[in-house]
Amino acid sequence: MSDSKLAESFEAAEAIMREQAVSFYLAFRSLPPERFRAVTAVYAFCRYADDVVDEGGSSSLPLLDDLERGVHHLYHGVTDAEDGGDSTPDIASGKPWWDAFAFSTAAYHVREADLMMQITGQRMDAHFHDLENTQELVEYARLVAGSVGRVLVPILVKDSTVIGNDEFMKACESLGVAMQITNILRDVGEDIRERDRVYIPRSVMLEFGISRADLEALSKPRKEELRTDAENTATTLDVPQNFVRLWEHLAALADDCYLPYEHWISAFDESARFPLLCAAKLYQAIEQAVRDHDYNCFTRRCYTDATTRETIVRDILSAQRPVQD
Repeated sequence: MSDSKLAESFEAAEAIMREQAVSFYLAFRSLPPERFRAVTAVYAFCRYADDVVDEGGSSSLPLLDDLERGVHHLYHGVTDAEDGGDSTPDIASGKPWWDAFAFSTAAYHVREADLMMQITGQRMDAHFHDLENTQELVEYARLVAGSVGRVLVPILVKDSTVIGNDEFMKACESLGVAMQITNILRDVGEDIRERDRVYIPRSVMLEFGISRADLEALSKPRKEELRTDAENTATTLDVPQNFVRLWEHLAALADDCYLPYEHWISAFDESARFPLLCAAKLYQAIEQAVRDHDYNCFTRRCYTDATTRETIVRDILSAQRPVQD
């Protein structure tokens, strides 16, 4: 592969992250160039896996099958075990970011099992059924988002031997779980309207006296909100207090999951510590943005504003001290 073709592939991956994950992009772009490029490449892979399911539901399974063949091809070469062929999966020639992804997984020794874990999580989403309890929620989040943490580890750590530490890897998984629950708490209405999905466990809804019909009714956009959406000034929604209590119950679960990785911050390369802290803190701050908009996670998508993001970054910078390795 020519250097120019590989550079174009990395540019495609970076564009995806810049457009689809603004907070993550802003956090990680301070990494050294080679690490940053690798992060954008694996992000493009995970974004693609997530998007095909969001857009296609169960009809996305053939695309996930091809993605799995593509990963298998990277690590083993042969993809058609039945007739012993070495056919190249469609994904390898069909996505401009694939070459960057293939290069990065090899350069940083990303583990095949962690990539397959991401695909397994997306298969679960494609075959989605309502989650029964908090344990199912955490397991779902572990597969679709904890896997992202595991995939990023080889790119961000100081010494790859830490990958063999189960407690460390669970802490990285936990950060992904936290972000996924935050994402669910932000997008309750969007998930119902666009995907006909409720990720809040049934047992939690029952505990707080909330039904799916309640969530569907709250998620219907009002005419005045449609008119003002472009200005992000949607009118206040009268969110029931029992839903507020439910929301805070799950937010507390997310907050607990945000904690473990900080204990291991010195295991990451010094250049990765600030970006990682920024990514985590910026995403966790989405919870406060929902609170600031009176828990309207139904007819608007709540974001942190620029001032809040700048304050978070400044606080992280001022709090950083030399870490004893």
